[in-house]
Amino acid sequence: MVKFILLFFFTLLASCSAMNNISKEFDFKTINVENNGFFSGYISSNETVEFCKSFVLKKTEIISFFKKSRRVTYREFSHDLTASNCYTSGIFITSEGLKGTWKIDRARRGLINFNSSNKTQYYYCAACKNGLFYDLCDIECINKQ
Repeated sequence: MVKFILLFFFTLLASCSAMNNISKEFDFKTINVENNGFFSGYISSNETVEFCKSFVLKKTEIISFFKKSRRVTYREFSHDLTASNCYTSGIFITSEGLKGTWKIDRARRGLINFNSSNKTQYYYCAACKNGLFYDLCDIECINKQ
């Protein structure tokens, strides 16, 4: 019984440590926007350069996006989730000194690339309800035009 309790305790402790690492990941010291309302042209859609100019996110909205989003695999990000040509991107520094780039598109997909490791993490934010982001119906309607 004591072994079971100890095992449970250490499992719980490891889980808490993992959660702390995740929350520290988004402890941005600085976050700068370099491209707001940009058009990539990589996605086949009816989005236009003019249309994408309205996709402008504030720093608080960017931080909120990454805090509310969930990590997804590269497969989900690149194949399973709907994508948008409209995006906002920039650079960041965490409170721990990690530097990198970030990008969020209008279809609620985001990514973070850490310069030191050149590793990219992919995100999706179903909970982001800012009117600038698409709802699924909005995307289907745009693509049918």
